[in-house]
Amino acid sequence: MTTSNTTAVPGDPSSVRPGVLPALAGIGRPTLGVLLGLLVLRTVLLFLGDGLTFALSRAVNPEATWDHALFWSSIVVVVVDVITIVVVALALRRLGSSLRSLLTTRTPGRDIAWGLLMAVICIVGFQVATFIGNLVAYLGPPPAADTSGYLSPSLWYGIWAITLMPITIAIAEEVLYRGYLQSALSARWGKIAGLLVTAVFFGLQHLALTSVDPQAWLARFITTFLAGIMFGLLAWWMKRLWPVIIGHWLLDVLGLGLPMLLASLGGS
Repeated sequence: MTTSNTTAVPGDPSSVRPGVLPALAGIGRPTLGVLLGLLVLRTVLLFLGDGLTFALSRAVNPEATWDHALFWSSIVVVVVDVITIVVVALALRRLGSSLRSLLTTRTPGRDIAWGLLMAVICIVGFQVATFIGNLVAYLGPPPAADTSGYLSPSLWYGIWAITLMPITIAIAEEVLYRGYLQSALSARWGKIAGLLVTAVFFGLQHLALTSVDPQAWLARFITTFLAGIMFGLLAWWMKRLWPVIIGHWLLDVLGLGLPMLLASLGGS
C-alpha cells in the first residue's frame, strides 16, 4: 500500500509527476470522493441555477420555456464561477497548497505574450471542435435557431457579458479543471486518464448551458470535450495556468461576450 507524500514542498520541480502542474508538485492527493464531487460541481450548480431561473421565469410568465431560463445563464455562470473559485481555494488549502501558489507568476509580461498566442490557438481549435461536433450531431451545419420568442438583452447585459463573465469563467474553469482536477487525476491515474476524464466533465457542464435537444447536447458535448482536451494540452505545454487563462478569456470575449454585446446594442 502506498501513501501520499504530504510533507513534500509544493512546487518542488524534483517531485513533479507527468501531467501535474509544477505549482502542485509534492502536495497530498485528494480522496476519490473529493475528486468526484469537484468533477460534478459545476454541472450540478449550473443545472440548479437553470432550474431556479426557470421557476422564476414561469412565475412571471406561465408560458416561459427552458430557453428563457438559459437567457439568464450569463448571470448564473458568474455566481457559479465565484463558488468554484472559493471551493478550489479551500480544497487546495486542505492539501497544503493554496490558490495563490497556483496562480502566482514571476513573469507576467511573458505570460501575457504567451496568452495572446494561446488565444489564437484556442480560437482556431474551438472552430475545429465546433465543426466536428456539428458534423457528428447534424451531419453538417446546425439548423438555424428560432429566436423569435427569445428575450432581447439590455445594454447592461451585453456589458456584463463582455467584461465580467469571460474573466470569471476563464479563471474558475482553468483553476478547477486544468489546475486542480487534471493534476490530481494525473497523479492518481496517469497523465492521459487525467486529461481525458477532466475533458469529459468539462464537456458535461456545458449541457446546462444548451437548449434541451439531443442533437444540440451531442454537438455541444463533443465540441467542449475536444476544447477541454485542447486546454489540457496547452496546460501541459505551458506548465502554468496564466497563459491558458488569458487564451480562454479572449476566446470567451470574442465568442460569447461580443455577440451578446452586439445583440444588446441592436435591441437598444
